[in-house]
Amino acid sequence: MFMIFLSHLAVASAQGLFQYDRVDFFERIEAQEEFIQSETKQPPETITDEWAEPIISPSGKVSIYVPPQEVRDFLEKPDPENAKAYLEWNLKRIKKFALAQDLLTKEAKKLEVMKETKSLLEPDSSINIKGFSNNPKAGMSYLFYFMLKGCLVCEREAQIIDDIYLNHPEIRIEAFAKGFSDRELERYSFPARQDSGISSLFKVNSYPSIAVFNKKNQRYFLSGFIDKERILKLFQ
Repeated sequence: MFMIFLSHLAVASAQGLFQYDRVDFFERIEAQEEFIQSETKQPPETITDEWAEPIISPSGKVSIYVPPQEVRDFLEKPDPENAKAYLEWNLKRIKKFALAQDLLTKEAKKLEVMKETKSLLEPDSSINIKGFSNNPKAGMSYLFYFMLKGCLVCEREAQIIDDIYLNHPEIRIEAFAKGFSDRELERYSFPARQDSGISSLFKVNSYPSIAVFNKKNQRYFLSGFIDKERILKLFQ
């Protein structure tokens, strides 16, 4: 009897120490999942402010977009001071759009010229001093001029190119420059832009250089200073 009493006493002591018969390690996680599900099932918050525009994420979370203070102030109280603040805010936006549009235009033109130049070189990309007849742009006259900043001969040749551009509109001229800034290229009357790899298509290794594509499906590539008469003969 004494041994049975001791065994019951040991069991009672153990239960008093541990208190619980089972420990569930996943109970807390399940509670969190139920809380998240109940949170996402809640209907979106109703916003009555006329300036607030609710944006609801896929999880059901609501964020609020509010127009800039300049816009709200001007529409709430359209006086000269608020109008000026609104215009200044809007002009900053427009300036950014204009700069972005200008960059896109330049890149589009660059890609257009690259594509057109590659088409002129197909199917045979080799260009020699002698003309050969595989120009896919038949009936069109092109002159590509390659120049380098600091090249005195290039400046002399640029005057010849300018004369041809002004007096022979039937010849399409594109100039490609190395070392020039965009502002420096603006002083030329003929179209001039950054080289951007065009010279590598023509394997230009000296400046100035000229590539000619005439109406007779002939191509010519010349290096060094070329006078006006010699250039025009290539288009006859």
